[in-house]
Amino acid sequence: TVAEVRIAYGGMAATPKRASSVEKALLGKPWTEQAVEAAMAEYARDFTPLTDMRASAEYRALAARNLLLRFFAETTDTRAPFQVSRNEAA
Repeated sequence: TVAEVRIAYGGMAATPKRASSVEKALLGKPWTEQAVEAAMAEYARDFTPLTDMRASAEYRALAARNLLLRFFAETTDTRAPFQVSRNEAA
């Protein structure tokens, strides 16, 4: 179960911003692919990505959603060397 979550992106708008709707969609839910996919639908509430010479709005939105899906995959694959733990110093 997701007890705490903070998701933020730079490059989606003029300044870095948290994905608060995505965070709310995940909070209290089991850490499953279905929960992550449902939360990914909330990106449109949090961001209206900009298009500039570096990337289109569509690409930025897709990249943001895929980063969350990749994070899910890396934290649930027992073969992956990546581990997430609470920062005790915070």
